[in-house]
Amino acid sequence: MTTTETADRTDGIGIPARPRGDLLAAMMGLTTCLLPFLVPAGPGNTAPADLGIMLCIVLAVLWAVREQLPIKLPYIAGVTGLVLGGAFAAFVTDAPVGAALVVIQDLLLLAWAVSLALGRHNLAIVGAVTLAWCRTAVVYSAVMSVAYLVGINALTGVSAKDGVRASYTFGDPNLAGNYLVMSLFVMAACQHPRSPGVRRLSYLVVLTAIGFTGSNGAMLTLLVGLVLAFTVTRYRRQGPVAGLATLAATALLAGLMIAFVMPRVDLGQIREQAAGSVPLLRDSFGRSANSSSERATIVREGTNLFLAGDAAGFGPARTKATLAATQAPYVKEAHNDYLATLLERGLIGAIGLLLLGVAVLVRCIRLVVGTLPKAYAELVPRPWLLAIIGPVMATAAGFYEVLHFRHLWTWLGLVAALVLAMQDEQRKAS
Repeated sequence: MTTTETADRTDGIGIPARPRGDLLAAMMGLTTCLLPFLVPAGPGNTAPADLGIMLCIVLAVLWAVREQLPIKLPYIAGVTGLVLGGAFAAFVTDAPVGAALVVIQDLLLLAWAVSLALGRHNLAIVGAVTLAWCRTAVVYSAVMSVAYLVGINALTGVSAKDGVRASYTFGDPNLAGNYLVMSLFVMAACQHPRSPGVRRLSYLVVLTAIGFTGSNGAMLTLLVGLVLAFTVTRYRRQGPVAGLATLAATALLAGLMIAFVMPRVDLGQIREQAAGSVPLLRDSFGRSANSSSERATIVREGTNLFLAGDAAGFGPARTKATLAATQAPYVKEAHNDYLATLLERGLIGAIGLLLLGVAVLVRCIRLVVGTLPKAYAELVPRPWLLAIIGPVMATAAGFYEVLHFRHLWTWLGLVAALVLAMQDEQRKAS
């Protein structure tokens, strides 16, 4: 079946159907379903989704070669900088083999995004991935929320390490919360489930699962995303003046709260009350002061480490080991992509991260201001909400290391596919 025939077939409700025998689209959908299942981890922190990712890459190459499809390499400049910076730092510092594995992960995730970008040639890829993501997020959240309420800790990942916070099958509450926040915006962009009532209920289910993670970072990024989503939606519906007015009003309100309200609020007392109340509040907001202090210490030690070193970096995933070797008083990973990149991959890696950020920003802007081809718009009716994930993840990168999150690169691949399809349509029209 040709690509054109694939685009013409629908399932009767306007959603392109998966072509028969399209193993690539089916595998990408299955791999997307596996994204939340990271524990128990295999060797090198591998997960079931990694096997699917590698198989999808092979199938994508075979399909592209057979059909003689042009392969674009989105984000290649940024990832090249990250890889070169990491490899150079590892060589200079004679880092162990584990550092090389991090560089291989960079290349594997880029290849996954490039494979997903082939969705510009086949609607079935975009349809399978978006549908699988939306349905998986809802079902996963429902099952995990019930398990949390019933007390099945083996399934919810609740342990003494994180108190009553749920990490589910991610191994970390913050990672779980980040995936679920991103899933909310994917659902909103794709308008899945199609029924408005069912969709609102699904949002509530996912929000409940986010709440059980007790992730302050997830709540912050959710707030950032909601403000931007409201602003951009106003822009799309009423024009740039309405969008800018909304953004200005939000900024003014935030400024007034910071200047006049926050100084009159005793956050310490609120944290103490939270720490002595509901266990979930105790282990999330109640410990936010300690978390903020720890992160400030990490940033301070990381900055001192960079200033004491050179511009080459210490090697990928070597921040903790380097701090230990220098007898730093607080030995932890950077928990910050910006600092981690500068420390571990040096100036070369920092330039690569900047180029990657610019590439993502440009594509997000195109989704906000542009119009998708009709067939793709049926799959993603509100692409500007998909673009909101960009600043959401940029915010999260300030207190997580998100560059190796599989769901981040799945989103990047989808964004690339939609923007490329938009550009193809514009070339045909001109």
